[in-house]
Amino acid sequence: EDVRTLVTDLTEAYNRKDLEGVIDAYASNARYWSALGDWQVGRNSIRAHIMELFTKLPDEQMAIETLVAGSDSAVVEFRSAGIGPSGSPYQLTFTEVLTFDNGRITEARVYLDPEDVAAIENQPST
Repeated sequence: EDVRTLVTDLTEAYNRKDLEGVIDAYASNARYWSALGDWQVGRNSIRAHIMELFTKLPDEQMAIETLVAGSDSAVVEFRSAGIGPSGSPYQLTFTEVLTFDNGRITEARVYLDPEDVAAIENQPST
């Protein structure tokens, strides 16, 4: 399957909060790294991380701003928006570098500013 289609499908599953749809995009031994934490290795570890994101930001919606794709990799700039834990709206941008094999993500690296995420989590209540 085309890498662009795989990224679009992953984003749509994330926005629907379809946990199994998101996890299905990853190979069983996939590696996932974010600037917010350590490596997550394997679907179960990645599932726990995604569940945590869904819990903290239940209405988060991601939009693909820029997508550069090759036959087995992609660099994606995302815009994320929603209502933070305090009830205030937020928006942030981040970049993911994805590597694919046989139509599944084998490695994901998420580059975002941890201070941007902390600002969302620490917003005053509305």
